[in-house]
Amino acid sequence: MTAVTIRRQVVLTLALLMAPFAIAYAQQTMQLADSGDARDLYQQAESLLASGNTGNAYELLRAYESEFSANPYFNYLLGVAALDYGLNDEAILSLRRAVAGAPLFAGARMELARALYDAGEYTEARPIFVNLLGENPPAEVLGVIDGYIQAIDARPSLPPSRFSPYAELLTGHDSNANAATDNEQFLGFTLSPENQKTDSPFFEAAAGFDWNLPRSTQFGWFIGGRASIRDNPDAEFVDASIFSGLASMNWRRGAVFGRAGLNGYAATRDGSSNETYGGLDVMLGRSLNSSWDVSVAARSGALSYDESIEVLDVNRTLYTVAASYRFASLGRLSIEAIGGNDSEQESGSPYGNSKAGARVGLTAPLADSAFLILSLGSLTSDYDGLFFGSAREDRQLSSLLQFEFRDVLTDGLTLAPRLRYIDNDSDVDLYTYNRTEVGLMIRWAPK
Repeated sequence: MTAVTIRRQVVLTLALLMAPFAIAYAQQTMQLADSGDARDLYQQAESLLASGNTGNAYELLRAYESEFSANPYFNYLLGVAALDYGLNDEAILSLRRAVAGAPLFAGARMELARALYDAGEYTEARPIFVNLLGENPPAEVLGVIDGYIQAIDARPSLPPSRFSPYAELLTGHDSNANAATDNEQFLGFTLSPENQKTDSPFFEAAAGFDWNLPRSTQFGWFIGGRASIRDNPDAEFVDASIFSGLASMNWRRGAVFGRAGLNGYAATRDGSSNETYGGLDVMLGRSLNSSWDVSVAARSGALSYDESIEVLDVNRTLYTVAASYRFASLGRLSIEAIGGNDSEQESGSPYGNSKAGARVGLTAPLADSAFLILSLGSLTSDYDGLFFGSAREDRQLSSLLQFEFRDVLTDGLTLAPRLRYIDNDSDVDLYTYNRTEVGLMIRWAPK
């Protein structure tokens, strides 16, 4: 039995399912809908849902969430609209509120169980279905509930693991491949070409994988790896390769979610080992409602360079506080505050610093398979030591504008033209630079 078939049966028989509980439900909920505006809103939403316009019903109800969120029937309608619109997390939150406000509202409990089932929360969904089964529902609904219970019992004990490989090609032009000043001299000395701004076309190839390994419906492991090579024909001295990896434990229970893992990378420049990093990454978050999530995260690790420049070695710690807003099924706006510091490993090194900044990100669907991705960031690094006898503070602005066209020509193929810009202003002229990168990424991720 498909989810669509089950949904149609539930809609047709919902009134019958409600019959044994009509008096109790009326006592608990109908008095909360005493205004004409509320009744008009509910009738309009019911009409949209009945005609299959779930998206319009969802947007209509969302606009009144702050006004009517204490009403179980409003939460029920919003939950049904969100569920049919494919927004499971929002549906679960709304339907939990409906059930909390009207525990005897069988329709809300039925929809909550369905939402939990669709989200893979079978352990929580099954007892709700069983309780409904024991309340003598009509025969038609009895069959629907029994179908869900049988489907849960027939499922494997664990969700399946998912291994997702991918490959990328990126080409374009970099106005400052070596991130260097455009001045020819510094403190009266002529800079070498490698320390002056050098533009170049570039070619980059990368391959990697994401491997999800669920251990239950609420807990799982994630392993990811990536290798990339970048060639700059007019600035070969900064040709680079990077190998990175991540292993984390991810979990979610109700509205609370989190992650803890290890990550690291090793980089070479111009064919020689140049830079390594390894550290711990932790995050804790909570869904506030159907739209907003908040989270705090910390990352700490050791950043090391080769012997010739080991004065750069630091222990890095970064903290973030973030909020994200979902305005569509695949649309998200995020705001992030950043703080932290680099603690020098070598005594006397001037490269220890404190950091503060912010970042705003936007992913907005433009069409079924087209998306706009925008990122704006600011980071200030205040260094502890002196550079050429002067105090140093760097103020960096960064931005990314990218369009993604997914499933072009075939499933899994993405084309993404993009524009990146970095402006680094420093009290020490040697570290002042700007950089513009125009490129096209082609990504293949077989489904």
